[in-house]
Amino acid sequence: MAINRNIYHLLSNEGFSIELVVPKTLNFPSGIKNAEERTELDPQIHYLKLKGNNPRSYLYNGLKEVLNQKKPKIVLLDNDPVSLLAFFLGKWCKKNNSFLFCISNENFPLDVSSTFKRRGIVNLPSAIIKRIIINKTKNLVDGLFCINSSGKEIFIKEGFKNVIQIPLGFDPNYFYPDSNKRLKIRTRLGINKTVIAYFGRIVEEKGVQLLIEALYGLNDLEWIFMIDKFDEYSSNFNKKIFNLINKYNLNEKIIFVDPNHYEIASYMNAADIIVSPSISSNKWKEQYGRVPAEAMACGKIVVASDSGFLPELIKNNGYIFIEGNVIALQNILRNLILENNFSLNAKVISNFAKMNLSLVKQKTVMVNKFNQFI
Repeated sequence: MAINRNIYHLLSNEGFSIELVVPKTLNFPSGIKNAEERTELDPQIHYLKLKGNNPRSYLYNGLKEVLNQKKPKIVLLDNDPVSLLAFFLGKWCKKNNSFLFCISNENFPLDVSSTFKRRGIVNLPSAIIKRIIINKTKNLVDGLFCINSSGKEIFIKEGFKNVIQIPLGFDPNYFYPDSNKRLKIRTRLGINKTVIAYFGRIVEEKGVQLLIEALYGLNDLEWIFMIDKFDEYSSNFNKKIFNLINKYNLNEKIIFVDPNHYEIASYMNAADIIVSPSISSNKWKEQYGRVPAEAMACGKIVVASDSGFLPELIKNNGYIFIEGNVIALQNILRNLILENNFSLNAKVISNFAKMNLSLVKQKTVMVNKFNQFI
């Protein structure tokens, strides 16, 4: 997506000559999506076809030709180092006296024993393959940016070099408190009540089903639930969510919205409480929390589960409940609605600003490390 390339605009402004390799299409749970076209602010983009069905096995058709033609001094792979692509790029970089950096979202231990305890014997083959890839890539990767503290600890333990924690980075040009955007959206949607909002993927691990159950217990209060529009028939889980909404008779209290990437901040400003009720599983736990970070940047009250990195991300700037605990979530929301005070005080906004989770922080960490190599 074009908006997710803004970090590379900042790197370009630092004097780096940048070219991007982007998949022509990518397969998401909601279906196949085409890459957005290059904007006038983007560096040169090479749109290549992906081979493989898993981020750990992805390879690009024509990537070797691009590398041989451009001879980059630094290759930054926005993907895990435990992957075939990292191995391919690492071999190319060593041969051509270049440096390979990766960005990882990983927050589960990568040893075979931990994988077996979490996922059982059926996943032992994939765990063994990961070990083989790790042993080959850890000496090929020159630096690794981890978006959470667990990943940093994991990869340091695995023997990777130059492992640094880095924020995903919200864009302050879009995400900031804006009363005009708030008024505009609320007026257009006819909202004059407390707005509880959920932004993000409609998948089980994001916990939206728990939020709907919690809202059912708040039917005696005045509120509106804002959620991204989704297709009831695109997945069994989507259908489950629609069935829950109908079962609890919440239709009259729900507003479905369909903002694009550039409009999300306006809808966040229109909300009062933004909820991230993620649920950990044996395959996944919250790796960062892009929505909570963006919501806090907009001055919103965030309520989130304690899945993965969320407590460390939010710290004292929001409300944390034990994941899966519908009653705890419900009680937090009830108290917030009854208090009817949704303006973050100056101290909270100041504390969040000091956390420095913006793109500028992300850029600074990258530039400092790149400059050590060039």
